[in-house]
Amino acid sequence: MYPLRTEQPYAYNQWYVAAWSHEVGRDLFERKILGQSLVLYRTLAGKAVALENACPHRRFALSKGRLDGDTVECAYHGLTFDCSGKCVRVPQQDSIPASFVTRSYPVEERWQWIWVWMGDPALADTAMIPDLSWLKVGEAGWLPFVGDVEKVEARYMLLHENLLDLSHLTFLHARNIGSRGVAQAPVEFEVKPGHLALSRNVKSDEFETQPLGRLLGVKGLVDRRMEQQFFPPGLHVTGPAFTSAEQGGVNPGQSFGAFRVFHAITPETPHTCFYFWGGARDFGVDDPALSDTMRAFLRHVVAEDVEASETIEDLLVNGGALSPEISALSDAPGMRGRRLMQELIDAETRAKRAA
Repeated sequence: MYPLRTEQPYAYNQWYVAAWSHEVGRDLFERKILGQSLVLYRTLAGKAVALENACPHRRFALSKGRLDGDTVECAYHGLTFDCSGKCVRVPQQDSIPASFVTRSYPVEERWQWIWVWMGDPALADTAMIPDLSWLKVGEAGWLPFVGDVEKVEARYMLLHENLLDLSHLTFLHARNIGSRGVAQAPVEFEVKPGHLALSRNVKSDEFETQPLGRLLGVKGLVDRRMEQQFFPPGLHVTGPAFTSAEQGGVNPGQSFGAFRVFHAITPETPHTCFYFWGGARDFGVDDPALSDTMRAFLRHVVAEDVEASETIEDLLVNGGALSPEISALSDAPGMRGRRLMQELIDAETRAKRAA
């Protein structure tokens, strides 16, 4: 399915963000990931659990049941399952066959995200979860903040490609974070172990009158260093650092601040996905209220990316016979991102055939 050339829509043997930590508590919580409906909750000790959201008895949604301690009781016929998915109670029946189980998914909680492994549980390796030090969480001088989650009516690769070609900032985000220099600056990228690294150096750019420029206290021309990390299959870390321009700046080299934006993209179905976003900054760290301002500001930016992705999705599905796709020089990172995602799926497909 476009833009990937594969019938398998996703890589399953990978970790995906399933929820923000605050979304999952002592109420049964349903979320569909990679086409599979899950029920999530926390044990009395606070550990996150993910089970298949279907009682194997008659396929009633477990998310409509109730918690009894650390077990889930189905609201249809009362069958009860523990955290491992094993059935521990069947009303009017003393013996419980070993086959009475529902699927349990490996779960790992890192920072403020709950990650779930959607493939073969025997292959779940927490070392495959991206290194969150790139997000600057826990780093001295930086303050992270939780954002939100958006339900996006578009295939997940459209958001990946949106983030891999930030030249769109100049146009799509012209009223908030964009500037003329971003689209003109060449992008450098390199495939590294486990991720794709990208960077842009925007020189002597006008940014003082932009909302983000005012928030940072920018004066005069700026140099903007833009760095990105893409960790297939689902995490991007983007972040600029602003300094007074070496050529034409009011105070050359002066730092106005830097921040990171986190983008975790998790497929729901082949044509829908979840977009978890948050951020961190190295300015105003003693002002917690500034996190609310940043959150509100980024919400507008995210909404523009969501709208763009959904517009493309609608044309792909309902636009009839479209002209052949073309690619510009700025698409090189996006095309490399496509290949990385394709390679994950292809490797998984080959492994299944060999098994």
